[in-house]
Amino acid sequence: MSDLNIEKTKINYSVIWILAKRELLSFWRNKSRVISSLVQGLLFLFVFGVGLSGLGSSTIIQGVSVDPRAFAASGIAAMIILFTGIFGGMSIFRDKMFGFMKELLVAPVSRRTLMLGRTVGIALQTMLQVMIIIGISIAIGYFGYDLNLIWRVILIIPVAFLASLGIVGIGLTISTRLRDMQSFGLIQTFIVMPMMWLSGALFPFPIQVTMFNPFTYSVDLFRFVLLGVSYFPFWLDLLITGVFGALLIVIGARSFNKMEISQ
Repeated sequence: MSDLNIEKTKINYSVIWILAKRELLSFWRNKSRVISSLVQGLLFLFVFGVGLSGLGSSTIIQGVSVDPRAFAASGIAAMIILFTGIFGGMSIFRDKMFGFMKELLVAPVSRRTLMLGRTVGIALQTMLQVMIIIGISIAIGYFGYDLNLIWRVILIIPVAFLASLGIVGIGLTISTRLRDMQSFGLIQTFIVMPMMWLSGALFPFPIQVTMFNPFTYSVDLFRFVLLGVSYFPFWLDLLITGVFGALLIVIGARSFNKMEISQ
């Protein structure tokens, strides 16, 4: 086998970091995108945090009373992963439109390297937005002012990364098969919105309704870390979130390998 063929099959970790860094810089330099994502998160925090607290009743999780503002803030932090992960993964479609993907595919690196670089970059970008939203929630008192929040916030970093893998995998799978921009509306209607509303991120839903949504377990894992309570056992949340992430990354990688760029 030639040196070029070897390079096209093995994983290049330095390239993975370069591609991940590109995703982070692309997000940070796009000020309108940064502002819109923050405003969206703040709007959800204000509307649902203040709205739920105005109802005057606490949310009960496994017999424990939870401040409705903390309930909403933890769900919104997880919900950021859903929107950023799926639409970030779909940025492959943008690269296909502007020809950048053609240049990547002819480079002497494997497609697995390209896919992993994109995945890690979007996951890190998602983590950054999650931490900003959690920081704002803490600053305005939604989680109280307990010193235990320090280690809970630190622990949420790997949780956010793990939860984002499956969502990014969905975006990658869709974007490699997407043919036109008009499909974005259908994707939001039939994938993103049902996963959001039926996850219990904003309102407590009956477990029988939400348990079939894999994103529910990511939301529940966020609440376990940030609030110390959850609807499902911690090990079940972690297991399903991890398996879902691994499965979607594998599916996304296979779809990426089969992707064809029209001339």
